[in-house]
Amino acid sequence: MLTRRSFIASAAGAAAAAVSVGTGIAFADPAAPIAGPGLRTFINGTAVDHAKIVEWERRRLSVVAARLRKDYVGLLTGELDSLLARFETVVGVNDLAAARATLAQARVVIGPDGLRELLAGELVASEAAARTAIAASGGRWQYAITEIASDRGTAQGFLDWFDRARVNDDRAVWTDACPDHYIIATLPDGRQEVIEVTGGAMLASQFFVDYTDTAGVMVPADPAYPLTAAGVASLTDGFVIGGVRHQFRDEPGGGFRSQLKVAFPASLLGLYIAEHQWHLGVEFGNWIAAYLR
Repeated sequence: MLTRRSFIASAAGAAAAAVSVGTGIAFADPAAPIAGPGLRTFINGTAVDHAKIVEWERRRLSVVAARLRKDYVGLLTGELDSLLARFETVVGVNDLAAARATLAQARVVIGPDGLRELLAGELVASEAAARTAIAASGGRWQYAITEIASDRGTAQGFLDWFDRARVNDDRAVWTDACPDHYIIATLPDGRQEVIEVTGGAMLASQFFVDYTDTAGVMVPADPAYPLTAAGVASLTDGFVIGGVRHQFRDEPGGGFRSQLKVAFPASLLGLYIAEHQWHLGVEFGNWIAAYLR
């Protein structure tokens, strides 16, 4: 539970950085275009209307903003309170670019230490749930799969952009792409720390993705997609809870296609997996749009 002292210290330390929120992909610019034109998203092999992707992101923006305000009751500085109050009463979620920028600024004002402290109880509970789900799955996995096709750019160009953002620890690029991202940071050993709400989960979870551990990835490869970003996801102590295999290929008529796959324990409900397909559509749609800009 946050104390007034720890929150104020966190907010004070982050306030100076707030002006640069989202600079990596221009999400903080209210005039920035919304991802969509030139991109086609497929879930379960079926094309999804882009308006539905936008609606999913709008819903999650509203949930996350309301959650931050609720959890910080009695501890808010005037800056953060007015920021999130404006989100609800003025910006709303119809102005998607401005809502993204507001949430991104709130993350910076709270700061990574404040976010970790805020979510500490959830992370403990979700870690226990992950261990239980793995035990109940008996070594079996299921996969959230989403595909996105772009009529511009190249598979290698996007993968280079993606890797550069990870290696350079460009946190604005990573966290601003989806409302459910709280912290995504590259550690000194090269692993990526992720604190987010995955799929249909009610709680935030923390895990670490090792993109050098490709041999242990339990997500099957598709030979039709020659370029790959893959890694194993584990808890702090190395306990494996899943993995990712994102694959890419150029299209004959120009542009490229992404096949995005995440492994979850087989014991999880289907709704959990279905929701993460939308999560993938939002985050990678925004990342691809940022690359194309």
